[in-house]
Amino acid sequence: MINQFEVPALIEDAIPQLGKALHQFPSIFHIYETMQCLRNFLLQQLRNKNYNLLEKGLRLAGRLYDRGNPLVRKAVADIILPGLSREKLPDNISQIKLYSLIPASFYNQFIQLHLNANHG
Repeated sequence: MINQFEVPALIEDAIPQLGKALHQFPSIFHIYETMQCLRNFLLQQLRNKNYNLLEKGLRLAGRLYDRGNPLVRKAVADIILPGLSREKLPDNISQIKLYSLIPASFYNQFIQLHLNANHG
């Protein structure tokens, strides 16, 4: 199981551009701030339609959710999923692309949050 102390290094290995942001605070002790950093990166890639980096980041989020301890899984569910599900997408193509990249491990949760945020 991946614990909260391993998450910053895993993120930095997968997405080196986040290294500087992750070192701005003692992220090994702040799993929620670490996940906010990843969420912000994912949202930026989505807004810029940089789907290759978005896919890379979402695969990492899926791996953290699949293999993480309960605290890591909760942080993904509490930070990453709501952030992505609330994002207003400019067109149907962007929406379909995002749906296709969401990891299977939290796809149902994402869709439920997305429907609640955008239709409720």
